[in-house]
Amino acid sequence: MASSDLKIRQVEAFRALMQRHTVTRAAQALHISQPAVSRLLADFESGVGFPLFERQQGRLLPTAEARVLYEEVERAFVGMDRIALAAQQIRAMRRGSLTIAGSPAVALELLPQVVARFIADRPGVDVTLLTHSAQTVVELVASQRCDIGFVAEATPHQGVRLERLSEAPMRCIVPFGHRLEKKRLVRPADLRDEAFVSYPRSFDARSAIDRVFVEHGVSRQLAVEAQLSRTIVSLVANGAGVALIDPVTAAYAGEHVAVKAFEPELRDQIYLASAAAQQTSTLATEFVVLAREALGQLVA
Repeated sequence: MASSDLKIRQVEAFRALMQRHTVTRAAQALHISQPAVSRLLADFESGVGFPLFERQQGRLLPTAEARVLYEEVERAFVGMDRIALAAQQIRAMRRGSLTIAGSPAVALELLPQVVARFIADRPGVDVTLLTHSAQTVVELVASQRCDIGFVAEATPHQGVRLERLSEAPMRCIVPFGHRLEKKRLVRPADLRDEAFVSYPRSFDARSAIDRVFVEHGVSRQLAVEAQLSRTIVSLVANGAGVALIDPVTAAYAGEHVAVKAFEPELRDQIYLASAAAQQTSTLATEFVVLAREALGQLVA
């Protein structure tokens, strides 16, 4: 007998009778008539090739073979139930996995908060958070080794879509006790001859910052460079100088340094990176919604 000889409805009728013991109850469970259940059972018995029930006093009593077969049927239906549950959980976004990559400006502080909020409502979802340079994040997205990425620089790649999520002004940070700590707004002239902690020369932000000071004819003492805004915060907090940093890191820096508005404004952006050739998953889309909300609140 080939498996195709058996129909799922026949197996369901057999299972229902084994569980509920009478044709009447089996019919009620399957929402069909008693004669329909009897036909399904007869066809199933014919298909397996051996007796499944003994008829005694109008009742169907399972044979020993039927009990053995029922164990296999039940195992199969448990598997089907698991599939159905998995599908339900996926629909409800309570199951699945999500890999997110971010450049340090967003991955060190902001994204962990968003991830924590995201998984609180989705206990069956596994999330991986990776921290890399913007270039590496974009490459991971392009090769589909992560679902989505968040970068602080517009890093073009033909396999990646870039969508700007936020734009906000950079902030000036100074050590507590600094002469500018009480000043509400800092301008280039206020930083003349100050020790200045800079991004590396290869960074777009460094070029933009240097251009502003050149345009205003203000010289600084460029003694220290650091790649990460978070490291710059630590350097400033320890008295290495003053700095201009991205607004996301600045939003978390208030415990360590004095954070000031800076004029003229230097706008800083955060971009969402997604694979151009692949539709964003439901889980990733929901995560982006939360990330967008968190960014908006942070830099407002």
